[in-house]
Amino acid sequence: MQSQADKVGDRFDCEGEEIARHFFSEADLRLSPEEYAARHAHNWGCFSAHRYHYRDAVLGAWVRRFGEILFDDEELERCRQRFLTAEEYAEVKRREGEPF
Repeated sequence: MQSQADKVGDRFDCEGEEIARHFFSEADLRLSPEEYAARHAHNWGCFSAHRYHYRDAVLGAWVRRFGEILFDDEELERCRQRFLTAEEYAEVKRREGEPF
């Protein structure tokens, strides 16, 4: 079954490498998308980079996976439970409650 992020018709008709590299540092990309989401999803008010085409298959897969997690509350919660300490989790939840 295709996820929402994998549906080609839902993709923008341009490449996303430059956009993704603007928003994600090399250090960010060394984390798995799951760990990055656990630690940083609360900082993203909106996200569409997963809808672009990528010549770099590894970068594209990373960005699409992050997008999948970001739009799936249950998956995001699983990632947080897996990667965050109790103190980190409490801080993320506190920051989520703050207005943008």
